[in-house]
Amino acid sequence: MSELEEIKNCLIEMKDLSSLMVDLAFSSVMYNSEDIAEEVYLLEERMDELTLKVKKLALLLAKKEDDPLRLLSVMDMAEINEQISDAAYKISDLVLRDVEPHPIIRRIMEDTEEELGRVTVHKGSVLHGRTLEQLKLPSKIGTRILAIKRGSRYIYNPGRNDTIQEGDVLIAVGSDLDKLRKLAGEEVEEEE
Repeated sequence: MSELEEIKNCLIEMKDLSSLMVDLAFSSVMYNSEDIAEEVYLLEERMDELTLKVKKLALLLAKKEDDPLRLLSVMDMAEINEQISDAAYKISDLVLRDVEPHPIIRRIMEDTEEELGRVTVHKGSVLHGRTLEQLKLPSKIGTRILAIKRGSRYIYNPGRNDTIQEGDVLIAVGSDLDKLRKLAGEEVEEEE
């Protein structure tokens, strides 16, 4: 793969990543979710890796370019996405540092009937090997999958043809994530 193709792939991932991070960061504050705030922290590390990779690739490519200054816009784009991810991290950091939310944020949280969280797909799960279209999670259990973490890779805004695999970490939002946890094979404490 050429340096230009690698840069393109990195920038696409960075765009998707920064968008997901902003959504998750605000959600972590709205839902007071340490789980999601920690996910933003992990995503920020990935963004750092991608930013460095784009800069290195741009420098390598500059040797071959007639007008290497044209690559400044590529480096600028990487840096801008990095700044967006840093801002998302700072938002989530409010939750991780246990900063007391303003009363208006608390009111919004009280009015929200959804929760946000991470759910791991375990061996033997009924989710394994099925597409999101087959599962119909939004209509059956009121849960939307925002992203799928597979190893160190993320599938952002997964589509109906994306298949769930054992070991996937689902970043989901819904009115009762315990239903998704049960389907994923996680143990769920019953409420009394």
